[in-house]
Amino acid sequence: MISFRKHLFLFLFIFGGQLAVSAQLDNQIFKRPYNDIQHREYQAVRSQYLDNDTINQLDSLYNDSTNPNSSFVKTTQSDIYNYRSGFSFGNLLYCKNNEFGESNNPGQTFFGNQIWFGGKYYFTKNLSTSLGYFMQYDFGDNQFPSKGLPIFNIEYNTERNRLIAGSLLGNTNHNLIEPLYNYENTFTKPIEYGIQYFHFNKLISYQTWLDWRQFAKIETSQQEKISFGQTLLIKVIEETQLPFQLSFPASLLIYHQGGEALNVPQKIQTNANGSVGVKLNDINNNFKFESHLIFSNDVSPSINHAFKDGYGTFTYFTVFVPQNKNNKNQHRIVASYFKASEYYSPLGAPLYTSELFGKPYLYSRNREFFMLRYQFVKLFSNFIHVNPIQLDIRIEPIYHIQEKLFAFSTGVYLKILLGDNFIH
Repeated sequence: MISFRKHLFLFLFIFGGQLAVSAQLDNQIFKRPYNDIQHREYQAVRSQYLDNDTINQLDSLYNDSTNPNSSFVKTTQSDIYNYRSGFSFGNLLYCKNNEFGESNNPGQTFFGNQIWFGGKYYFTKNLSTSLGYFMQYDFGDNQFPSKGLPIFNIEYNTERNRLIAGSLLGNTNHNLIEPLYNYENTFTKPIEYGIQYFHFNKLISYQTWLDWRQFAKIETSQQEKISFGQTLLIKVIEETQLPFQLSFPASLLIYHQGGEALNVPQKIQTNANGSVGVKLNDINNNFKFESHLIFSNDVSPSINHAFKDGYGTFTYFTVFVPQNKNNKNQHRIVASYFKASEYYSPLGAPLYTSELFGKPYLYSRNREFFMLRYQFVKLFSNFIHVNPIQLDIRIEPIYHIQEKLFAFSTGVYLKILLGDNFIH
């Protein structure tokens, strides 16, 4: 089994790694706004950033002839030449409470507000730059803002390619499953900096990025922290051929913590995580099935964690329940099953890992649980701009099979966007 995982890691690293894996829940509320892609090919590009159920819901909203913004969905390939500079403002109110109740993972609460503002300027139809500022206040924090971060990047776009340097399309925009990448990083590491490249067409969607999370300081012996990832989605069967879509996702994410010539030498850490899987959804987006094999491997010069490597399976089935005939897929019920042994991911959700990040002495060798998640997503028409106001409510009961332990998580999110050409 170990030999198989090592060969799997080598294969993913050499041949492009990670398919554009969709997240277990629709995390569109944390992603770059929908109209950020309006100046490029609508049909081919939107699937890179949106789940099919979200696309249908937005289409339903915008195709309404009574909606003054309905013309947006008519964006086509010729609109690649429609570009404009502009300013934007965004606000995300978040409240997430994890009551996991385990000695190695008691849970955590995130409650606060994020605000960002700035603008994008186009030098040409393909070349643009963004400049802005991001502020976050965690309620109850004595410091205001809790986080204050600049937003700046330069982007080069063609019909099927996108290159970004500076602040990235990060976090849930990477489309990683939660055992590899925790969507709570939206609150703990809201802005990523580095370089990022996309390529997309009707058959594949590919993304690779380098996130420079922390630079080294020799005087204080602060280590550098870097993450590198790739995503690739191969679409085997399109909905136009059969009443369902079949695709194969996989993933590769490498986390490195090191640095040379520090005053006080620190242990070097390099961890690799990946997944391969299958995804099936019907043409009407009434259901979605995904199953993934996941692996972890500590490739550091010396082992820094309780386990050298681990593996597991992650399977879930989503049912979309229409609220009414005009707004489909607002209610989502997700039944998921997770089983892993000695699995560890530095950037993954703590619920799935056998060891907490930075605390190798707190571990649970085997993880096996069943989770039934309910998600309600509501889009309200925003007559000031094409982007709707978004409300996202989540209730997630969890049952740990071996420990016979019940746990739960809840979340409420509200997002408001105003302006043009959003930068976050």
